[in-house]
Amino acid sequence: MIRMAFLLIFFVSLSGLLAQEDAETLFSGKIESGGYGAFTMKTGQVHGRTGLFLGGQGGWIINHQFVIGGGGCGLVSEYKIAESEEGDDLFLSFGYGGGMLEYIALPNKLIHFSVQCLIGAGGVTYMDKTGNTDPQTYPADACFVLEPGFTFELNVTRHFRINLGGSYRMVRGVNFVGTSNEDLSDVTFNVLFKFGSF
Repeated sequence: MIRMAFLLIFFVSLSGLLAQEDAETLFSGKIESGGYGAFTMKTGQVHGRTGLFLGGQGGWIINHQFVIGGGGCGLVSEYKIAESEEGDDLFLSFGYGGGMLEYIALPNKLIHFSVQCLIGAGGVTYMDKTGNTDPQTYPADACFVLEPGFTFELNVTRHFRINLGGSYRMVRGVNFVGTSNEDLSDVTFNVLFKFGSF
């Protein structure tokens, strides 16, 4: 009986001590918010040739380090792929975008780094110089895009930062005449100009 009472007192005391500990959470205390918008330039291989992408990205910054946002870009380089039945040159048209998660390490340091990943979708088709094509012959094709990457970030001013880095654009689901997943997937070199409240 004494042993049972001792065990009961022990477990009640132990549960009291454990209840006093704060639960571990991803965010604790006051959560600070910020945000940014960025102009992006990316260059990498498309169809075996160096291509230039232009676009933008932005998001909500939580506690100066975690970013939830999105972005997208489009190919601006001209790649002649084929000729239409009328004899017009047809060029590759490709763009993509989606949601993005980013982690910024040591954001208060002059130079630091971040890692991010974009998950979304893209579209590909062929167009002539006037921006037209025959949708029955060359219908637009949708695809899945996953783009993990990293950047080194320079704090220029309190509200302006420059990022240099790289990413890998993985494209899946392309079923298009003359263009495959491999033609659109490649490593890219990226430059970002960020403006916002960091």
